[in-house]
Amino acid sequence: MKYLILFLFSISFCAFAQSTWDFETTAQDTGWTLFDNTKEQFSVVPNPDKSGLNTTNNVAKLVINSTADPWAGIFNNKITPFVVTAQNAHPTLLVYKSVVSRVDFKYEGAGWNSGDTFDSNTVANTWQMVTYDFSKYIGKTVTTITVIPDFPPTSRNYSSVNYFDLITFVPTVVPVELTSFAALAVGNKVELKWSTATEVNNSGFEIQRSSNNLNFAKIGFVKGNGTTTKANEYSFVDENTNGHLYYRLKQVDLDGSYKYSQIVEVNISNPVSFALNQNYPNPFNPSTTISYSVPEKSFVTLKVYDVLGNEVASLVNSQTEAGEHSVNFNASNLSSGVYYYQITAGNNVATKKLMLLK
Repeated sequence: MKYLILFLFSISFCAFAQSTWDFETTAQDTGWTLFDNTKEQFSVVPNPDKSGLNTTNNVAKLVINSTADPWAGIFNNKITPFVVTAQNAHPTLLVYKSVVSRVDFKYEGAGWNSGDTFDSNTVANTWQMVTYDFSKYIGKTVTTITVIPDFPPTSRNYSSVNYFDLITFVPTVVPVELTSFAALAVGNKVELKWSTATEVNNSGFEIQRSSNNLNFAKIGFVKGNGTTTKANEYSFVDENTNGHLYYRLKQVDLDGSYKYSQIVEVNISNPVSFALNQNYPNPFNPSTTISYSVPEKSFVTLKVYDVLGNEVASLVNSQTEAGEHSVNFNASNLSSGVYYYQITAGNNVATKKLMLLK
């Protein structure tokens, strides 16, 4: 028997005007059903880790008991029916799980269903993105969506805690493709620089700052370029700062919808030595943050290479003030595998390894 359990959040499927479903707003009951509420429990809870890929405040939590069936999960047959198109045929989902296992996501309609469609996380207790392809069902009408966040290939023999968030129906063209975001300390100022590859209906970027990586406040806004296929460079200077600070961008569309960038951090005080830190998260998909420090003003290059020694990305290539710096590396155009990043600052050289898992 299936038991109805009610929980609260906001989602709009109609024409996918809002392409991302999160758990920030809890004012609308959407009629979800647990497969078996005696063996699994659902709730909306605070994000267990806002330092990685997912910086939202609230997320979904599904606990699967050790006696539950392998297909334990939740489904929703109360959604507004929609037709599978090229725009919504490639949904993604962020997951944070106590175990490494497959995540099942389904589209279903009258007389048809997509069957079990799997992707898997690769690291436990880390936010990662899983991706699905329903392009062969274009033209079908969807009336039910199912999420099974922990679907092992064999019989279940453990309990698991599964967080998930930001179910996104990825459009054919990403509205705003952010390719880099870096924070540079210059004296008592912080220079923020970022670039985009494409933009669709981009109103602009709200710059937010935090001193504890938890509570962010708006400190400025930079106007976007609307819709364009050309690459664009942006910058913002935060004056008279000190201490260890964190920054993120809130990219806002013309219709008011928005999404956040990854967080970068910077320390205004000068470091005592040259250092290249391990990227975080690692492994990653598709973005990660690389931080480094230089004890004096110098010309810095930071480049990424494949295992054959071919340069695949240049992240920093400029005169850099003394201090701690971080830069975001987006590898969405690269294949899974091992890569190396190398920094050169004056006579100092350091190299570290990173891993991209898609």
